[in-house]
Amino acid sequence: MLSLLSLASCVAAFHNVPVVQRTRRVSTVTMGDPIKPTDFPVKNVWTTVCSSKDLQPSSLKAAFGAGQDILIATDKGGKVFAAANVCPHIGTPLDQGTVEDGAIICPLHRSAFDLRSGKLVGPWCPAPPLIGPLTGKLKSPKELKTFQARSQGGKVQVLLDVNAKKRFDSNYWRGILDAQGKVDGGYY
Repeated sequence: MLSLLSLASCVAAFHNVPVVQRTRRVSTVTMGDPIKPTDFPVKNVWTTVCSSKDLQPSSLKAAFGAGQDILIATDKGGKVFAAANVCPHIGTPLDQGTVEDGAIICPLHRSAFDLRSGKLVGPWCPAPPLIGPLTGKLKSPKELKTFQARSQGGKVQVLLDVNAKKRFDSNYWRGILDAQGKVDGGYY
């Protein structure tokens, strides 16, 4: 019985049965106004990044705050300083380095940066022999970005711009088309 019913429906399908055409509604995706870095003004906020008890004199500690990788450094007396946890030379993390004579020493190229100002102290990329000075010629000497830091209530706080990451990202991530290119048709 079931086979007769299916046969009858197949035969009916090939006779003059009116064809109903359906139209598909196409919707367009609009991205709105592009986000600009100026949409995120500088907004400095004291941000807790670690506990004071985690620090030793003349030490470095990696921390994270307001979307930024921060390096917490202490001098011989235990005073707290903060800098970007990225070497200005090739972007390697500095938290595996050392604190010597009031300076942060890069673990890779031994460039030294003043704890207070971030200024280069001594030669740019002195190590390893031959290779360090050669790679140092590829990029001109730069200062290490520093931040104001304080120890308050057993916590280490750093004065950070909480909109810095949003400003940076606004230059790159603009919408769902980013996997293939910018929404404005360009490429990165």
